Amino acid sequence: MAAKSMSSTARIGRPPKADQDMAAERIIVAATELFAGRGFAGTSMEQVASHCGAGKDTVYRRFSSKVALFEAVVDHAHKQAIAKLEKLPSVSGDPLEKLRLLVLELLHVNMEPELIALKRITFSEAVVFEKNGPIPRQPDPIMAKLVEAVGEAQVIGAIGTGDAAEIASHLIHCMVALPTAAAMMGSSAFDSRRNVEAHFDRTWHWLINGVSGSKVP
Repeated sequence: MAAKSMSSTARIGRPPKADQDMAAERIIVAATELFAGRGFAGTSMEQVASHCGAGKDTVYRRFSSKVALFEAVVDHAHKQAIAKLEKLPSVSGDPLEKLRLLVLELLHVNMEPELIALKRITFSEAVVFEKNGPIPRQPDPIMAKLVEAVGEAQVIGAIGTGDAAEIASHLIHCMVALPTAAAMMGSSAFDSRRNVEAHFDRTWHWLINGVSGSKVP
């Protein structure tokens, strides 16, 4: 009887951190699906609670508002993107090919439907997020990885001299930002992996080889 009492007592109080983390992730996964499918205004905290099988109080204990929950969803998506890039097989020998594969994978990650939907919400609800506090800026390991790859390509002369961070920023804009922006606005120009890679191959060729057919004086 005493052993049973001790066991019952051990379960009273705050759940272990691992259980709390699992509960928070379950809420974030459910919220991601709802935000992506219904938008920010069309998703309520009650719907999120119902979708993940948790009580509304449980959701509010971990996320004080819908804005706080959406920020957590965006942060989670960003961490997943980083994890996918970290899993890329290493490319040895050719820094330019390493850079090309990194940018291509970054494009594919950013073109995933859920991520496009989250970006669309962030853009369309900018005023709401500004009023409630924007998502804090943090050092971006994805950009750091890209800058490093640009620097390695510069060392062998595959890319011209210049500020590696600025070059990386232009690569992101040309190779990733333009198609994701088009997809956010509802364009079907990049509705298949084949179309996305055709854009990539064409734009990469222009950037590396130049768009002019002759030398510019």
